[in-house]
Amino acid sequence: MKLVGFSIKNYRSIRSAEKLRLGDLTVLIGPNNEGKSNILRGLVAGMLILQRGARGSRMPARGASGRVLSPAEMRRNFYDWERDYPVGLQERNPNGTTTLDFEFELTPTEVEEFKSEVGSSLNGSLPIRVSIGRQKVAFKVTKRGRGSAALTAKQELITSFIGSRLDLRNIPAIRTARSAVSLVEEMVAASLRSLEDSDEYRSAVEVIETLQKPALDDIAETIGDMLATFLPDVESVQIEAQDRYSALRRDIQVIVDDGTATALEHKGDGVQSLAAISLIHNVSQRSAGDAELVLAVEEPEAHLHPKAIHQLRGVLQEIASKQQVILTTHSPLLVNRSDIGSNIIVDRSKARKAKSLREIREVLGIRVADNLSSAELVLVVEGSDDAVALRALLAKASDTLGRALDDGQIAIDDTHGAGNLSYKLSLLRDQLCTTHVFLDHDAAGIGAAKKAELNGLLEPADRTFATSVGMKESELEDLYSIDSYATLLKSRWGVSVGSKSFKNRRKKWTQRVEAAFLASGQHWDDETCRQVKNAVAARVASEPETALDERFSSCIEGLVAALESKLGVA
Repeated sequence: MKLVGFSIKNYRSIRSAEKLRLGDLTVLIGPNNEGKSNILRGLVAGMLILQRGARGSRMPARGASGRVLSPAEMRRNFYDWERDYPVGLQERNPNGTTTLDFEFELTPTEVEEFKSEVGSSLNGSLPIRVSIGRQKVAFKVTKRGRGSAALTAKQELITSFIGSRLDLRNIPAIRTARSAVSLVEEMVAASLRSLEDSDEYRSAVEVIETLQKPALDDIAETIGDMLATFLPDVESVQIEAQDRYSALRRDIQVIVDDGTATALEHKGDGVQSLAAISLIHNVSQRSAGDAELVLAVEEPEAHLHPKAIHQLRGVLQEIASKQQVILTTHSPLLVNRSDIGSNIIVDRSKARKAKSLREIREVLGIRVADNLSSAELVLVVEGSDDAVALRALLAKASDTLGRALDDGQIAIDDTHGAGNLSYKLSLLRDQLCTTHVFLDHDAAGIGAAKKAELNGLLEPADRTFATSVGMKESELEDLYSIDSYATLLKSRWGVSVGSKSFKNRRKKWTQRVEAAFLASGQHWDDETCRQVKNAVAARVASEPETALDERFSSCIEGLVAALESKLGVA
């Protein structure tokens, strides 16, 4: 079972939100105080009510202890009319209700199970409306036709069906150690619950009960004597441990040793935030085969270092590959760039599906260079000469990449030196760009890549090196056929590159060209190097079909495959 649609009306700042399509990873984005958190909280409230059962005016639900909550407790935990119904509507509409519409999608197996457990047939879709007022919760199946009323009458069976198959976990924006520890308690309970049917365990509990009884009786007698002083009618007091056979103890403490062993509740906000989310990650992994997890998270990036946010993105994506994640965020890094429509823009108390990356950038206030504004993918290279040559080489190697470069779907941006890679990647990340990096396979390029990886800005799959078989260090120019630029160097600088020493590939191209210039009596410095590289790149761009030496061009084929994959080309 999966939650695939949600609508909300008259909840806090949200007057109305169109039907929102929910996927594996749904991201609510928008400016502060525009309602994205309220949409998520409304969804959480409605889901919790459905999980625990909505039965008319009593509004009962079971708490952690299994006790049925009173209407007042229900409102305090999930919905309070004075707080949650729009304040501006309360005076003229004192009986107004908040409306939450959910659409669930059932698998063919679940359709059969629904028929068996509820006694009604479905076509795979189960739309439910929860209406919440001052004193009651109304439940309605909103399917078209006469079957709606019959299904609505079976609300207890339906909410039981939903509750057994969907498990909502909510991590609010304010995350405390208690919220993390409560998750540990649930995990401990699940692991130890199997002990409760053990004869050995039950015998041990009976021994404990025998040892505890004198102490409990003594405390009860003391309390009884004190109460009798004020209430003469009191005859005795008893203290009983509830559910002695329960394998869960409620005095769990989580100690985190990050150099200093400290209780989680005394750690910083960032550690507590990561603890709660990492435990949810554990729960999601354990949930395989059980009820489907729906994870609702408010601002998961709160209190985290940028590197930790990068790691968090990976965790959320992994959870979303197995379960369902719905989150609010201000971080461009957490936007779902693989499925633009899974991002919901909340602005001026209205919600809509995002239609483009440009629209998302505008909502997040991201200012981006014109050449990157419509790009889905940015290829980051070391220098402008690399950008010139690669643009032509990629277009020649792949019609798909040629079209993507022409229409701006792919942009090429240079770092002005490998040392600036991390800075460039951090800027592009903040501008909501998906990136791939192409670097020279030399000390500078390898070092820049390692630094970016340590900073959480780059993954191995997001980089390609200009490797050349048999060379310890190599750069893009080492992949070119010598014939493609030999005439250029001879005619413009009078330098010959046909010597045996130049063709010996023990050193990378720049070092060999420098030696050739000096051997020809030509001056060589950084400016000369820049001019030569630019001239060679221009020649390659003009004749890309003959520029590459096929013996050393396999890394370009790897780059083409990586870029096509990121564009979604099968």
